[in-house]
Amino acid sequence: MTTGYGYWEVSIEKSGRLKLPSALLRMLPEDERKKFYITHGFGEYITLWSEKAYQKQMEYMNSLDRNLLRVKLYRNAFLRNTAQLECDSQSRIVIPKPMLEMYSIDKELVLVMDNGQIDMWNCQKYHEQFDMSPEAFGKLNQEIHLGHFLAEKEGADGIS
Repeated sequence: MTTGYGYWEVSIEKSGRLKLPSALLRMLPEDERKKFYITHGFGEYITLWSEKAYQKQMEYMNSLDRNLLRVKLYRNAFLRNTAQLECDSQSRIVIPKPMLEMYSIDKELVLVMDNGQIDMWNCQKYHEQFDMSPEAFGKLNQEIHLGHFLAEKEGADGIS
């Protein structure tokens, strides 16, 4: 499995062309630096997957019973607009226009990499959702370490 974590703010060209940061690419094994898959994220962002991370996600998706309506809904929503992207010789990819429009991405983009899964955010939306004071981050850290998130994980949010 690819390991690597990072945060980058980058500019994107009007055409949707994006140069992937060299530091991001260096975190990926050499054989995973050219081909990616782009999908809808699980929130207000696009996900760019390394090939191995995407294969792992698809193994999970393929383990689900496609005869169940909710599984079919999930698969179709996830796979809608999914595309394979290849870097050019200058490590650039082109993000499909429908994805850019759907997620309001125009000039500035935040990339957050977590084990071969790269979340691509509209810069303003990212900061609105995740910027917090050191005190607030300390409190969140304490809640996570004390297990206070478990009620959410166990379905208290209405999802089971």
